Amino acid sequence: MLNKIRDHPTHAALAIGMVAIGLFLIINDHYFIWPPHYSDWLNDDIVGFLFVVDGLGIGGWVLWEEQSAVINRMLLTTTSFLMSFLTMLQFLTSISTGIYTSWINNAIITAFVLILARRSDSRDSRDDKSNS
Repeated sequence: MLNKIRDHPTHAALAIGMVAIGLFLIINDHYFIWPPHYSDWLNDDIVGFLFVVDGLGIGGWVLWEEQSAVINRMLLTTTSFLMSFLTMLQFLTSISTGIYTSWINNAIITAFVLILARRSDSRDSRDDKSNS
């Protein structure tokens, strides 16, 4: 197990981070305050649950016997969508309300995910033999 984590340390860190963000969103029932018409929907536990499921998926991918490039791409695409959505929502909340939210931190995490996706080039994987 430790060898798999050593082989994919950035994926492992991302998995832990996504689960932590998801748990934070589940615990904080009044985190999102803007837009006011959607704050009840955004503060629903399902939003945090999506982050937890994504993080568990990434963690599972790291620990699986064989890492599929297709699943990796799907997980990283989902992660980039979730983090981009969270970043933009927090950025717009900061602009609209004047209350700072952690959009800068989340923008950095989003950039990290995009760099990780780019570096997870799958041209040499077993799923993409036709590309080599």
